[in-house]
Amino acid sequence: MRASTEGASALRPPERTKILDEDRVAVLEQALWKRLDDAADLRALLAAWLALQCGIISFASCGAIALRENSGEPSAASWPEGVDALARLHSTLDFAVEQRRGVAQKPSAEPGVPSPPAQIAYPIIVDEKVLGAAAIEIHGDGGAQLRLAARQLQWGVAWIRERLRKDAAADATHRLRRAAGVLDMLAVALEGEGFASAARACVTELASLQSCERVSVGFAQDQGARVAAISHSAHFGKDLNLVRLLNGVMNEAVDQRAVIAYPPHPDGSHVVRAHGELAEAHGCGAILTTPMFAKDEFIGAMTFERGKDRPFEADEIEFLECLATTLGPVLDIRRREDRWLIAKAWERLRDHARALFGSGHAGRKLVAFALVATTLALYVVTDVYRVTANAVIEGKVQRVIVAPFNGFIRDAHVRAGDAVRSGDTLATLDDREFALERLRWATERQKKQYEFERAGGARNRADTRILAAEMQESEAQIRLADEQLARTRLQAPFDGLVVSGDLSQSIGAAVQRGQALFEIAPLDDWRVVLDVDETQVDEMAVGLAGELLIAALPNETFPLVVEKITPVAKADEGVNTFRVEAALRGNSPKLRPGMKGVGKVEVGRRRIAWIWTRSLIEWFTIWSWRWLS
Repeated sequence: MRASTEGASALRPPERTKILDEDRVAVLEQALWKRLDDAADLRALLAAWLALQCGIISFASCGAIALRENSGEPSAASWPEGVDALARLHSTLDFAVEQRRGVAQKPSAEPGVPSPPAQIAYPIIVDEKVLGAAAIEIHGDGGAQLRLAARQLQWGVAWIRERLRKDAAADATHRLRRAAGVLDMLAVALEGEGFASAARACVTELASLQSCERVSVGFAQDQGARVAAISHSAHFGKDLNLVRLLNGVMNEAVDQRAVIAYPPHPDGSHVVRAHGELAEAHGCGAILTTPMFAKDEFIGAMTFERGKDRPFEADEIEFLECLATTLGPVLDIRRREDRWLIAKAWERLRDHARALFGSGHAGRKLVAFALVATTLALYVVTDVYRVTANAVIEGKVQRVIVAPFNGFIRDAHVRAGDAVRSGDTLATLDDREFALERLRWATERQKKQYEFERAGGARNRADTRILAAEMQESEAQIRLADEQLARTRLQAPFDGLVVSGDLSQSIGAAVQRGQALFEIAPLDDWRVVLDVDETQVDEMAVGLAGELLIAALPNETFPLVVEKITPVAKADEGVNTFRVEAALRGNSPKLRPGMKGVGKVEVGRRRIAWIWTRSLIEWFTIWSWRWLS
């Protein structure tokens, strides 16, 4: 809302605040109500409403209302005429809009100066949106007057609010009816079995709905726009005078790329010669032709004819233009799809041939020449054919470290990814049970030793032999316990890398004899496993060379040589593959088991065209053998 900031002119004299007599008020209200009913636009409505409000509030000295329309243009009115009340009341109006509620202000007066008049304002809020505000200025200090004026202004603002809602609802209803009309016509266009019946149904329905004597539609062809359907006419000859005139009317609108109405507007600049000939020949006093547009080109036009007593209004012209723009592409698609297949193919071929061998279209000619040259080059030039397959690096030898007996994990010194040297401790199992066992047998051996010495002193040879045997048994049990204690330390058998195994999160956990705890692979001896597709495995042979690219080392390739082809297929992501093993000739300290990449094995030289189309040719061969006799 924008209020004028110009200085306010002199207000009406103080006697304006006196209450009018009843007869005079009645006459005034009748005139104002009539002015309100006859308002032609929003500005006139606001002016009449404001005059009526200030007339009812007899002690109002001036008033103003400011409102923003849906189009964004502000509308404002002030009362009385000749007084710029907006400038006087703009601060109160802005305050009411800011507060979103009714406000009353009374500027403070200096001593000895008469008290200034009070100002009252109410915002106009529709659907939680502030559209403007209305304000009045009143004379008098009485609280009763202030409350009476505020209540009356609030009622008046409510009337304005409801009027705006009603106008908005009427506008929305109007737009909805338009949209419904367009959708109905689209439904008619899509219901027909063929293009001719659909077009005839559309123009006949339009003639009925728009009260037209005749409606016709035509589409652009090589010779210009040609009539495709006329309302209430199932058949018409191409040589009829009416058809020739309609063709001229449509071409006149399409050539000028504009909506043409006849009789023309006095300020219009369009040529309407063909429209005048049609009106003179068939007595139609009002003609409207709207071009149809689709895919950056005009595809035809629609012509509407009426009598002289009902010319086309601006609102009708806008609706029919929108209808033609929407309906035209649908009918054009049906027209194109309704032709014979050979006609469609011929049209496409003719268009391409015209563009290729005609004048212009240098880019298309260069593209065609490049395609021919590329095809010849692909057939003549050869290149190395490589079989590509997913690859993974494995150690040539992998040692599994298992639990030597049932026990519990005491310490874990390494985990997967750690490099180890021969003899390094990988993990330690709990040895308390074996230590106690060794202590028991050591004690038992000392006891037997004592008994053996006593039996020897007593020269009891039988007991001596028995005790000697028992001492040997104790020595064997002690050696067994020592061996088991040594086996509680799991050691690396050679220099390598721990491929799998992480016991750091399992301290104290139980392990079973033979349970795999670690896998170790050497760091200087690798092999590559290729998963070759079954359609290419026949190209593979032992001794073929190739290259390997690792995802973790994309800037370095490693040579490889095929060593073994496993004749067993496996399913991998819906594709049958064969395991092919290759030796890695290159080495790098960065290589690790489990690294994945892509391997390419060189098979031999082939034509480039064959390399690029091999998979397609093989698929088509299998498909044709399956489905064709």
